[in-house]
Amino acid sequence: MRYGTIAALAALMVAVAVISPSTASSSEGLSISLNIPGENPVLNSLGEPVLVAGFWHDLTLNLEDPTQDRVTLEALSVDSGPGYMANRYLWERDEVNDTWSDPLYGFFVEPALSSSEGQKLTFRLGVDTTATAGKWELNVNQDGVSLGRFPLEVRDPILGYGLSSADFNFRAEPFKQAEFDSEDFGQYLRVLNHGNVPLRMSVSFDKLQGRISLINPSDIAHVNDERKYYLHLDLDPRPPQIIQVKGISRVELTQLIPSPGASRIIPAIEEEFGLKVTIGRAGYAVRTVGEVVFQTLDSLTADYGSLVTWQVFLTGDEQVSLDIEVVNAQLIGVLGGDEMLSLPVVLNPTPNAELPLTLQVLTVVPSTTAEVIFTLTLLETGEVTVYKTMIMVGARPPSPPLQPSLMWFFASLVSASVLAITTYNHWRFVSMSPSDLRQMISKTSGKAGRRPRKGQKGGDNGT
Repeated sequence: MRYGTIAALAALMVAVAVISPSTASSSEGLSISLNIPGENPVLNSLGEPVLVAGFWHDLTLNLEDPTQDRVTLEALSVDSGPGYMANRYLWERDEVNDTWSDPLYGFFVEPALSSSEGQKLTFRLGVDTTATAGKWELNVNQDGVSLGRFPLEVRDPILGYGLSSADFNFRAEPFKQAEFDSEDFGQYLRVLNHGNVPLRMSVSFDKLQGRISLINPSDIAHVNDERKYYLHLDLDPRPPQIIQVKGISRVELTQLIPSPGASRIIPAIEEEFGLKVTIGRAGYAVRTVGEVVFQTLDSLTADYGSLVTWQVFLTGDEQVSLDIEVVNAQLIGVLGGDEMLSLPVVLNPTPNAELPLTLQVLTVVPSTTAEVIFTLTLLETGEVTVYKTMIMVGARPPSPPLQPSLMWFFASLVSASVLAITTYNHWRFVSMSPSDLRQMISKTSGKAGRRPRKGQKGGDNGT
């Protein structure tokens, strides 16, 4: 969030309180109050009303009896000598003719916003910004009779404010209506009024006029007040794109009197802020090259040895060539619908529909980051832009150990084989006839008998 502050220029503040006239020259039952319209009354350290030069105030008289003729207010500077609009002002109410006037200058009373209600008179009045700051005295006369004198303090206007703005970001799906309130995302403009005048906040935009509006309970930032202003976006269906909007926040003074001295006051201050509207699929990065918008995933994760499949989308009004290179992985294919495409491929996207392409990538290197590199070339201008999708590939899974059940299976198989052979041989011997058994033994003895020693005859021991 950025923050800018502009202080001490010109403005107003003031507005005061209900006081009683000084005892030296006063009439019982008379009181006055003074305040800037919409603001609270302000008193100085002596309890005296404060009037800010150059701005409208409501000065209300509470009379003992309803006025029948003329009431005159005269304000005189205690601290200065003669000077045009510097040290003397006069305001009159003619009850008979129902008029309100400024006999001296003609600038400093608002008849339409002044009122008379029996014993209560309210003058919408003020003094010029060239009026001398300091102590003043207000004399009240009714039908030529003095009702009292009231001390005032006139102060120079001070415009002091702080403005901070969020980085406004909105995101919408392609070709769909969407509405957003920045309050839902905690994004707002904030105005802190630390001057002595009320301020009015307004905003304007260089794009999407009529689609973006200011949400706030009041456009006025009162003295010593803080206001938050939220934005509302009503977006019509649009193709994928990124819209960078420049906003202008305008802080202007309210209740400024259009008198000759008003030219000394800066009536408004402007400051820029940004707003970004991204129209694209959820989770997809939206990239632009010329009049072509390309959407792909920034990154994704995959297991080693898996086939990764995802789609990219193109929209626009230019013919573009697309080539794809893969690092630390193997590109299996690129499909446009059901057709396998040969790279590089020339594409003709349209602005009113997304052109989808399906990618298939095999992860062949474990524990690495594979890169899918897209190179887009505008055929008309030759402009080349490169984008990447990163694939975080997992580790190679370990070989599974030989399970105990498998070892018992092989051991059992060997034992069963030995038992079967032994049983078979035993059955052979038992099932032979005596003559067959003698014959087999005779043959076995003939083949397996020991060789006679040297000098010894074979046979039946000479019998």
